[in-house]
Amino acid sequence: MNPGFRERSLFVRDAQGSGLVEAFVIIGILTILLTRAYLHLTGYPQVGGSSLHIAHVLWGGLGMIVALVTVFSFLGRKPRVVAVVVGGIGFGLFLDEIGKFVTKTNDYFYRPSVAIMYVVIVVLLLVNRWLHDVRPPTVTEDVANAAAIALGGLDRGLDRVRRDQALAQLRRAGEAGADASTLASVANLLDHCPERRGRVVPSVREVARRATPEFAKGPGMLWTAAVGLTVFSTLGLISAVITLGDDLRGAGADVTTIGQLVGSAIAFVLCGSATLRLRNGKMWPLQFLRSAALVTVLLTEVFDFVAQEFGALLNVAVGLSALTVFSARIAAMDRARAPDLGNSAATKLGPLPPREPSSLTVDR
Repeated sequence: MNPGFRERSLFVRDAQGSGLVEAFVIIGILTILLTRAYLHLTGYPQVGGSSLHIAHVLWGGLGMIVALVTVFSFLGRKPRVVAVVVGGIGFGLFLDEIGKFVTKTNDYFYRPSVAIMYVVIVVLLLVNRWLHDVRPPTVTEDVANAAAIALGGLDRGLDRVRRDQALAQLRRAGEAGADASTLASVANLLDHCPERRGRVVPSVREVARRATPEFAKGPGMLWTAAVGLTVFSTLGLISAVITLGDDLRGAGADVTTIGQLVGSAIAFVLCGSATLRLRNGKMWPLQFLRSAALVTVLLTEVFDFVAQEFGALLNVAVGLSALTVFSARIAAMDRARAPDLGNSAATKLGPLPPREPSSLTVDR
């Protein structure tokens, strides 16, 4: 056995955890937007009568408690999906009232509260990516995740995608020196999972892939994103300069305007230098463009939310769309430059180790 297999981490990462956290955050964002829209349309009613006010942050806390109790009490994938939905709604209701807890006057309409929400969400997503992308899965994590898939499949069955994912994890663990009898036991569990047809409801990624037209996958979309982000950064820079001039003629420069100016200027320089060299086929123009999109999303938009509140959502959509296009093209170039390791994943990973007699038996 590989000596590294004996190493024990404090926590074992879930291969599906990153997607669940992202779904949790998306549901939270939608909850905030729907809550604000509903309260605006209904005139911000108060629940509780003349002497009491039952703030929706309490319902948010209740939702997160229900989510925790659900994952504490039940095994399998379905309870986790329920926890993500209920917990995401609770998270959104909780975060929506952040203005009340950072002001002495309990001001729900505190303008920077939307920027605070945005920073919390961005930090959460960055931490999620850091946890799952900073290093590849360990042998223990591969075996544990394959066993978790088998556990869920014993009750509800496994579709081909989930089964192949578990087998690939076992092959990878076997190459790294995992115990053969352990791999055989998990493979035995997978064999006893009934077959299940493909997902009745397609995943978000599947829907996005089917809905994406062919031209969006070609160089035309890359140029559209590059030019679009350049124009967007230029307009933002001009607007910030004009606003800063007005501020200087009045009460003085505002921190929000300076932040917008700095972010837009950095993105403008990166986009301008990269777009002019985009045809050279090198990696660095794409990396510059991705950096510009990141600056837009992580820096400029924080100050935009302070100034415009929810009006900055359109700006975020522009930055995120450009970031998606540039990241996808960089990933494609990385794959094209990678050495050919074989004709298929099965060839690369090799066969599973032969099974050994085990005391573990599962009846169909």
